[in-house]
Amino acid sequence: MTFRYFLGATVSRYLDAVLRSKYFPLTRAFPRGVSWPFDIQRFLGTRSLGVLFDVGANTGQTLKTLMAYAPDAEIYCFEPAATTFRRLEAKFGGRNKIHLFNLALGAEAGRLALQLGDDSELNTLVSRGPGGAPESMQMTEVATVDAIVGAHGISHVDILKLDVQGWEMEVMKGATDLIANHNLIFVFAEVAFRSDQNEMQQFGGLHSHLEKCGFVLCGFYDLMRYGPRKEFVLFANALYIHPEARLKWTDMQAEWTGWLSLQKPTPVQPAILGAVPGSASAVVGAPPVVAQP
Repeated sequence: MTFRYFLGATVSRYLDAVLRSKYFPLTRAFPRGVSWPFDIQRFLGTRSLGVLFDVGANTGQTLKTLMAYAPDAEIYCFEPAATTFRRLEAKFGGRNKIHLFNLALGAEAGRLALQLGDDSELNTLVSRGPGGAPESMQMTEVATVDAIVGAHGISHVDILKLDVQGWEMEVMKGATDLIANHNLIFVFAEVAFRSDQNEMQQFGGLHSHLEKCGFVLCGFYDLMRYGPRKEFVLFANALYIHPEARLKWTDMQAEWTGWLSLQKPTPVQPAILGAVPGSASAVVGAPPVVAQP
C-alpha cells in the first residue's frame, strides 16, 4: 500500500463518515456526484428511507453502505450464487430489517443457469458465447421485482440498486407494474460505455429504456477510468430518479411546482396524479429544457 493510496482512503473514509452523519445537513452547497447515497437523501429531502433493493448483493459491499446511510430502512438483498450467498448470510444473516434471498431477479419467474467465475463479482446470467465458457455453472431460481413486492406487501421501493453483469434490463422488465404505478423512485445501476464490454449493461440501452419509463438521469458515480492520463471512462454507476414517483411518496409538491413556474420556456401542462393514501395529491411534469440567458 502506497502512502498516496493510504492518504486517499483515509480522506474518503472521513468524508463518508461526515456525509452519513445525521448531524450533517442535506445542503445544496456540497458538490453533487461525490456520494450517491447522500445525493439520494438530498434529492428526497430526508435521510429517512423506506425500502431498498440490493440486486446482485454479492458479499454485502453495497449493503454495508446502505446500512450506514439508512440504518432504519428495510433492505432486501438478492444474491443467486450459493457460495457467495453463504458468505453474505454469515456476515448479515439474522439482522433486523435485512432480508436475504438466495435467488436472482429477472423478467419472469423460472430457473436459469448462472455462470460462475473465480471472481464472484463477475458471475452472470448473460451467456458468454463461444470462447467465453465459465469455470462452472449453477442453476438458480429467478423471481421478479413485482412478485417480491407483491409477496411482501411493499407499497413502494425507494432505491433499486443493480449490479448484475449485463442482466440489468431483465431485472427492469420484471418491475413493470412497480414503475407503471409510480412506486419506484430511484434506480442505481452499473453501466458500461464501451460496446466491447459485453458482460456489462450498455449505458445506451438502459438509458433509453428508463427514459421511456419516466426516469431522469441524475449523474454518474464511481467512474472507472483508464488510459495514460485516465482520460477514458470504461464504466460507472448511473443514478436515475422518477419525478412522479418522488412526488407521490414525498411532500415536495410545492417545491417542484414552484421550480416549474420559474422555468423558461414554460413547460408543457403537467399531468395530474391522483391522491395517494397518506400523502397529498401531486402535480408533475417532465423537467423542461431551461433556456440559456
